[in-house]
Amino acid sequence: MAAYDDLDVRRIFYVGVASIVITAVTALAVQVLYYSLVQWQDSETRKVSDYQRQNRILKEQQEQISTYGVDEDTGNIIIPIDKAIELFVSEKEKNTTVTKSSAPIRNDET
Repeated sequence: MAAYDDLDVRRIFYVGVASIVITAVTALAVQVLYYSLVQWQDSETRKVSDYQRQNRILKEQQEQISTYGVDEDTGNIIIPIDKAIELFVSEKEKNTTVTKSSAPIRNDET
């Protein structure tokens, strides 16, 4: 009777080790498959995307800031951004030289 009550420890050990190995190999295989699919999806997305809409908007904006004109809604004069920067800097320099040549500025901090 005692022969039937014994557990086959060796078989349980081998099945346990085999289960661990199979689980680890399966987890690694799934991880490799996942990252290869992500890489494939990224490459396909890059092939399809051409950014036409964004490039068109950037081109329109570049044209807006580099042309002369009049805003039809407000009547404001539009000048290129480079010219506006030059005018601003020259105006600032002119105001700085006028301020320096005039009376000293009082600082009324108390």
